[in-house]
Amino acid sequence: MSVLSRDEIEQRLNTNGINSIIVTPILDKIEQINQIGIDCRLSNQFIIFKTQNIESYDIKKFIDNPQYSRKYQKEVIIPFGESFVLHPQTMVLSSTFEFVSLPNDIEASIEGRSSWARTGLMIATAVYVDPGFKGCITLELCNLSNVPLKLFPGMRIGQIVFGKTSSPSKYEDRKYQYPIGPEISKIKNDDDNLFFLNF
Repeated sequence: MSVLSRDEIEQRLNTNGINSIIVTPILDKIEQINQIGIDCRLSNQFIIFKTQNIESYDIKKFIDNPQYSRKYQKEVIIPFGESFVLHPQTMVLSSTFEFVSLPNDIEASIEGRSSWARTGLMIATAVYVDPGFKGCITLELCNLSNVPLKLFPGMRIGQIVFGKTSSPSKYEDRKYQYPIGPEISKIKNDDDNLFFLNF
């Protein structure tokens, strides 16, 4: 995989062709597009874990009862201009403010901004975003520090880095398709879990 440079990104960004990389909206092209990627902003949707309601995350209960996740997760929407407080040693789900659409020969990854990492905020997502993906990218946000952090919807939270694959491929992820906000884990849809849970 070779990482796309700024010039390569701009040549393919938001054009009308099948090879276009779509990232929208870009509110500030000068600030957001850098030498090897595009800064992404934080959406105003969060999924929090209601830890007081459960003893543990039990994958078997999750598989047996599709409504199980409602007992321990809750969606919160924060108005723009207000903040979401992420407490120490806590993880929440959010997503990119931007909608991303990748052509079949481009994959992507999201790196946390070093400025935020130095406050203790860790940003993770799937190691790679597959070629052909379309949607808002779910982010796992974790506060590793010992002080609460205020997160503001719309702020630059990470960087999307693009890479060219050696050959085109078709997006085949059946679990996460066209998300428009953060999505909970769909590990219950992994077929191989049925084998392990029968013991």
